[in-house]
Amino acid sequence: MPEIKAFRGWRYDPGKVKNFSAVCAPPYDVISPKEQGALYRKSPYNVIRLELGKKERGDSARRNSYTRASDFLRRWKSDGVLVRESMPALYVYRQDWGDGGRPYSRLGFLAAMTIDEKAVLKHENTLAGPKKDRLALLKETRTNLSPIWGLFEDGDRRVGRALGQTLKTRPAVDIAPDGVRHRLYVETRPGVVDAVADAMRRKPMFIADGHHRFEVSCRFRDWMRSQRPHGNGDAAWERVLVYFSDCLHHSFKIYPTHRLIRTEKKGGALLGALEKAGALRPARDLSDILGRLSKCRPPLRRRRTGAPAYDFGVYAGGKKFYRLTLDPRRLSENGRPTLVDRLDVSALHRRVLEPCYGIREVEKSRAIDFTRDPREAVRRVRRGEFDLAFFLRPTSLAEMIEVSRKNLKMPQKSTYFYPKLLSGLVFHGLDDD
Repeated sequence: MPEIKAFRGWRYDPGKVKNFSAVCAPPYDVISPKEQGALYRKSPYNVIRLELGKKERGDSARRNSYTRASDFLRRWKSDGVLVRESMPALYVYRQDWGDGGRPYSRLGFLAAMTIDEKAVLKHENTLAGPKKDRLALLKETRTNLSPIWGLFEDGDRRVGRALGQTLKTRPAVDIAPDGVRHRLYVETRPGVVDAVADAMRRKPMFIADGHHRFEVSCRFRDWMRSQRPHGNGDAAWERVLVYFSDCLHHSFKIYPTHRLIRTEKKGGALLGALEKAGALRPARDLSDILGRLSKCRPPLRRRRTGAPAYDFGVYAGGKKFYRLTLDPRRLSENGRPTLVDRLDVSALHRRVLEPCYGIREVEKSRAIDFTRDPREAVRRVRRGEFDLAFFLRPTSLAEMIEVSRKNLKMPQKSTYFYPKLLSGLVFHGLDDD
């Protein structure tokens, strides 16, 4: 684990902001244009103006959403809307929610982590477009506006016991804007801070969410070093804001990210291509598909031969719901499959999307899109935005960790961790002393 430190975060002043729900937002990459507009209307101080500013007519290299974000941030600080913590702190973050009638809770903390590419384990490939966007924003604001989400294994519960002391104090923020209760505690006591930092020292960290932000932080650090070749090795820009949570004892859910595609194939050719890839059988409806997928075993538990096949759901408009089954033995036709090759999402891309519909470079293709919501996928096909929707089983935590340990990478959009972290609870300034 890279070194973690308490830091003096920037937070909304409760004297200026009475309703914290009005100024927080989901992560930028899950916000639709409609949701962006709604967040703008919630409050003139909503973090959306920093994280995902609106583009305006007449924008240029000197005046754009990134420079406006910097202006907002500077003004909010000077007006006292944002105030800096008086002492270095860890920010203990608890989330509570319900699912299927059962209560769940997750406890973690935010800290400044020294950037070390070799000590952080990643599982997902990244895209150039989002990295360019986030780097431009980071260069203007010089602030981590939202955290990377890192997982660690607290086998001896040392971190959990230390954080338990913080939960006995009063939270600085206690809101439930999205059906999830979010509580943030400010922990400055040296005994607790040192106990957490010491317990984390030898634990590997796996990125759950924030691969793009981590790579951008590495680039920003390198850029700052080039600007200040004789700079301070302990500068704030040598670190990045990370939320750490114990994946052994605290809850979260990994949803699949379903695929939507456009294709020039029409009529019988649309589904005919799938019949060449595997066995295509009718399904009753979306519930039938999702129910069957929920019973599929993770592919890493399957033997190379004689194992359960790969199952996917397909929707082609109207009442055309299908199950698509692939023979796992065909994965080895071009040599021994890697750990990543054996994942459902990889099998779908290599065996279906690429050979049947010519979708290869996902980043550059307008023929594919992604959604966590299966019902949204159905709606978008019905509206004619896409021709087919493909439904997947979720990637498991064990699969993600095993891929990370072997330094392999899954295809983009392989995991969707829930519940998401709120942006706007605390900011990490990279120009701060």
